[in-house]
Amino acid sequence: MTNRPSKSNTKNSTRGKQNNDETSRHPKKSKHPKKVREVKQEQEQSSAMSIKAVKKGKKVSNAQQSVDGLGGGVTKPVHAKKEKNLTISDDEAPTAGTATSTLSTVSTAGSSDVPPQTPPRKELGSIRKTKGNHGNEHIPSSIKHHATTPTTQDKWVGEAAARSWIEKADFEKAKADYAKIQSIGVNVEKECKIWKSNSKWNQSEEYPTLDSNLVKVDNEYVNMAQLDTPFGKNVFLGQFPVKNSEEAFWKAVFDKRATNIHIIVGNESFDFFPQKAEDYRNYGNMWINNRKVTQIHGNDDVCRYHIEVLPRDCSNSIVCVLDVIKNWNFENVPVKYAVAIKQTIELTNFFSNASSDESALIMSQHGAGRAGFLLALTVAVNKLDSKTEPCIADIVKSIRVQRPKAVESLTQYAGLYTSLFYFIKVRPLRTPKFHINHFKKKLGKSDGLVKKSAELTQQFTNALNAEINQPSVIGSVASTVTNTNNGSAVLSLAISGQK
Repeated sequence: MTNRPSKSNTKNSTRGKQNNDETSRHPKKSKHPKKVREVKQEQEQSSAMSIKAVKKGKKVSNAQQSVDGLGGGVTKPVHAKKEKNLTISDDEAPTAGTATSTLSTVSTAGSSDVPPQTPPRKELGSIRKTKGNHGNEHIPSSIKHHATTPTTQDKWVGEAAARSWIEKADFEKAKADYAKIQSIGVNVEKECKIWKSNSKWNQSEEYPTLDSNLVKVDNEYVNMAQLDTPFGKNVFLGQFPVKNSEEAFWKAVFDKRATNIHIIVGNESFDFFPQKAEDYRNYGNMWINNRKVTQIHGNDDVCRYHIEVLPRDCSNSIVCVLDVIKNWNFENVPVKYAVAIKQTIELTNFFSNASSDESALIMSQHGAGRAGFLLALTVAVNKLDSKTEPCIADIVKSIRVQRPKAVESLTQYAGLYTSLFYFIKVRPLRTPKFHINHFKKKLGKSDGLVKKSAELTQQFTNALNAEINQPSVIGSVASTVTNTNNGSAVLSLAISGQK
């Protein structure tokens, strides 16, 4: 049973409390004023010490806090702040009542020659990387990336090869190399018998396909060639299938498991798969279904289709990622360097991650000039990323002997050089740990490699324009240019308008 206090006891206790409060507000005068002064001085000194300790981020001892309590004002330690919803700016101790951002602190944490601005405070869960402290595991990866100071480890591995290659780049030499490649001929009567006997299924009679590497599926003709490349994966170059040959084409795609397809188009039209999402078509025994359509690279230059391919009476289909690269005209180069470079990266990633039975297919109207350009550029870019100097002449020659007329104009051949110049100029941005501000700083200081790339791009563009404008060249080019379907010869210099 609980004993309740009587009213009289309650009043007495209340009255006693009030007396104590009055006593604390009006202390009695001590008989020893000197001792009172000493106590006050000690209180003021201890209070000043506690404030100074808080500013330095040190803990105030319990003894100091009890002494502070004797004074008129109690100083609250900073670590009493709530730790909930901790942000980057909460990591630093406030100075003069203002929270300090730790972005600069994070960026110097990994450097031994720059000490941290403020010692880490354990009670606040410091996210700055210090010896024996793993609190920075919670920093977003984007912050870690931008906070990284560039070091020699962040350097692009292909920079040395790029510097060596770019110093040797010369338009006149490139022109002479292309002239030698143009002299490579093919005996159509002996080496292209199958192609010649199926002329109605070819886009043109001027783009032969060798019998030796022609794709064969169920004894049906498909204008598609298999090429040997350094990637260790099957790569095919093919033309757009003509009307009523779509079934044979998709049979070849399914049989060769060409799950990565790049289609290059300019002014010409194409219609051998459904281009609307959730639409499907039947080409004979082949069911072609469009699962999805997206724009990639943040613009309208490349449209990506996810195409499902399923033969009749077959339970397992394949899904092809099909990229249509637009605005790339016949015998020309891509309107934007960035588009071609990004597609080479797409191809390289596919070669790295694809299974052994998957293959890539590059297509243009004739499956030669532009298709060969994209494959040659992919090989050259891959060599630089592998710390090897690319030889454009050898790369194009190795493709040309397997696919006649691949890289079919001087414009395209010179475009391989200018595309590589662009790649070398922007390649540091793709280095995982490379700091964007460091790259901008390099541009501002006219870094040698960047500056050389820009100069050579202009030199090649000017030289090519002068070459094409020569009357003798115009005559020889006009006599060999293949007419498009509308009968007009096409030869433009998109290099001068590159972005």
